[in-house]
Amino acid sequence: MDNRYEAYAYADPLFYDSPRRWGAHEEFAAVEWPLPAGWERVDQEIWAVVRPVDVQLPAQGWKIHVSSEAGDAEEVLEAVHAYCLRERVTFKFLRGLPILQVQNSKYAPRESSGKFCTLYPVDQAELERCLDGLGRVLAGRKGPYILSDLRWGEGPLYLRYGGFAERYCRNDSGARVLALIGPEGRLVPDVRGTGFAVPDWAPVPDFIAAAVAERAAARDTGLPYTVERVLHFSNAGGVYLARDGDAGPRLVLKEARPFAGLDQRGVDAVTRLRNEHDILVRLAGVPGVPAQHGLLTAWEHEFLVQEFVEGRLLSEWLATRYPLIHPDADEAAVAEYTREALGIVDRIEEVLAAIHARGVVFGDLHPRNLIIRENGDICFIDFELASTVEDFVRPALGAAGFAAPPGCTGTRIDRYGLAAIRLWLFLPLAQLPALDPGKADELADAIELRFPVPDGYTDEIRRLLGPAPSDGRSRRPELGHDREQLNALLTAPTADWPRIRDSLAAGITAMATPDRTDRLFPGDVAQFTHGGLGLAYGAAGVLYALHSTGATIAPDHVRWLVRASRTRPVEPGLYFGGHGVAYVLDLLGERDAALALLRRLATAPDEEPQPGLAAGAPGIALTLLHFAAATGEHRLLEQALVLARSCADTLEKAGRSDPRRTAGLLAGASGTALALVRLYEHTGEHALLDQAQTLVELDLDRCTSLADGTFQVADGRRVLPYVETGSAGIGLALNTLLVHRPDAPSACHEQAIRRAAEPEFVIQPGLFNGRAGLLGYLALTRHRAPDPAGTALLDRQRALLALHQVSYQGMLAFPGDQLLRLSADLATGSAGVLLALGTALAGTPFLPWTGTPG
Repeated sequence: MDNRYEAYAYADPLFYDSPRRWGAHEEFAAVEWPLPAGWERVDQEIWAVVRPVDVQLPAQGWKIHVSSEAGDAEEVLEAVHAYCLRERVTFKFLRGLPILQVQNSKYAPRESSGKFCTLYPVDQAELERCLDGLGRVLAGRKGPYILSDLRWGEGPLYLRYGGFAERYCRNDSGARVLALIGPEGRLVPDVRGTGFAVPDWAPVPDFIAAAVAERAAARDTGLPYTVERVLHFSNAGGVYLARDGDAGPRLVLKEARPFAGLDQRGVDAVTRLRNEHDILVRLAGVPGVPAQHGLLTAWEHEFLVQEFVEGRLLSEWLATRYPLIHPDADEAAVAEYTREALGIVDRIEEVLAAIHARGVVFGDLHPRNLIIRENGDICFIDFELASTVEDFVRPALGAAGFAAPPGCTGTRIDRYGLAAIRLWLFLPLAQLPALDPGKADELADAIELRFPVPDGYTDEIRRLLGPAPSDGRSRRPELGHDREQLNALLTAPTADWPRIRDSLAAGITAMATPDRTDRLFPGDVAQFTHGGLGLAYGAAGVLYALHSTGATIAPDHVRWLVRASRTRPVEPGLYFGGHGVAYVLDLLGERDAALALLRRLATAPDEEPQPGLAAGAPGIALTLLHFAAATGEHRLLEQALVLARSCADTLEKAGRSDPRRTAGLLAGASGTALALVRLYEHTGEHALLDQAQTLVELDLDRCTSLADGTFQVADGRRVLPYVETGSAGIGLALNTLLVHRPDAPSACHEQAIRRAAEPEFVIQPGLFNGRAGLLGYLALTRHRAPDPAGTALLDRQRALLALHQVSYQGMLAFPGDQLLRLSADLATGSAGVLLALGTALAGTPFLPWTGTPG
């Protein structure tokens, strides 16, 4: 699972939501404490900021972070609060204990872990007073070590040089990040990594200079082993491959950070590491369990020394062996895969039985905790959540889709995990029954229909992953209504488009929360960083899909977007910013609001737009082109041409040598190519087409031909066929180019790109990185495939969407990315599925400016 999603899955069982809402009922009392005259408190999502109104902070400087273990947090906050009020120091603090636990949880971002309170001294004198005064007040307190900072003394105070005011710039990879003002007055990234560093131009006060120099010189790990490489990092600590001496055996060192890596009960990584050691001692000699070689302490961290198990993770094995990710999967390959997968299940069961025979519950059975040795044997790793049967403690962590539900105890927890692996090996969608247990029977049926598994193989899947009224998992009345009838809408030989559209639209509308100001529709976690208005993850994208497909739109939802466009902060950009919002407002008949937003965006801080369609120059250019045509304002067309040409020139200059170059429609050169083609259609300037052709070829250069006849973007060890950063996105731009340049050299790749969009299995249903995007691309390029093959392919992709469908209030609905929660948005959820189905079934427009089926 993408670790970003964990914190957003706590607040609601059906939708991703802010951690603040999850912790709202357990906020610290300080959130409501009355303040003296001349002070004010400001909300910043998970933070509360307290400041004297007459104190002007500098733009940047040395800030102090206060760390705290959960048990002391209330007392530490009281002390910080009192000190800062007395000394008139601006500060902020996390709003509640649940948020503090999330910030310090195992899969929280390591660079922000431990930061409980932040003080903003106005100058070096105040910095020194705070370190001295607050250091004495908090002496003896403990908390997680803040990896990005310099520790002050032995207490819970840390400091780093960074921004006080929110300023942004682009980093080397083009991402928009927090910024500092550099020595020449230009904005530079405020790097917040997992190691302490000071910009070489930043002032270092004399009283901390020695500590800064000492930290910079520190190199000795204190470990009696030579670390060869990092195997894994989490907020709990690292896992390292090491060697005992120059010629000694290779070992694994598992690190635990005190007070960090918390589980949902607040237990830290050190406690779990010691438990893992004790469990491995108890299981010594069991085949399939790594040998332990003791505990050691280096610096303030603890390490468990274990046998290094050679082989590959079960998750890696599946990624290279699973047959349904290829178009037209060979039946012999499916049969061979089935034989191998069944053998793996048998070997997992054997090791699990031996572990249970020693009186141990493993507690965390999932594919990344299983290694297939070179000889095919299975080895279990990561016993930190294991428990003895006699002193059983239910795990307070777990992998999404594999962690047993409440009410499941003892060895039944492992049986649940094994049932999820039984499902995952044949359909890697184990998260879906965790969201809606009613999906277990559907997926079990699909396995039996597609794979030659023996009779009874799916019984455990149905029994353990399916609805169980006694454990409360079936008590989600919004889910599962009319499941069979809704799936039949998607799988029918002849699609009933009006019913499909109206069901999806009704499900989306039922999810709306017009009383909230931060978002109108639930969507991906990105809506909490990009805002809830935009085309990709916000209200604009949902309303665009409804409008484009002719679905009913609630008038109050349009009013919500109009109101939000006037009052909410917006950044430039088509998919992630306000330009997409302005475009959709105009489509919805709200031109005055659209033009007002466009004017507001024109006064945004002057920052050179980046070359990505999602947030950069090509998306802005397309929006300006739309309004130039709509209003007749020629200056808008001129601005669009300047932006698109400048972006194209930048990309051409960087060329194939740019190692940071990303491919795909939203982030790659294809987005600029799309803008150039549409500008050509408006101006007739053939030079624009020439540049568009060059840019498409730049993205195609990032692709690779595979043995299955597909052409996909190469991304490290992965290949990507999707819209956002994959070959289908390049294909969308190529399709618009070939309308005008049918004999372009890049036309030779089109059929292989189409073939990459045909796999039988896709792990996510969404538009940007899932089946809906592939379906939309195939529909737009359908004229390139002769019927009836083209129609049959669209019908198959439509029917396969039923694998992911999770009905909401009796209407069609879909989970978002990671499959943990439902989503309504365009990029990941039901709106994107609606848009793609409209393109495939009714010829309605697809993504803006990508066209309609020819």
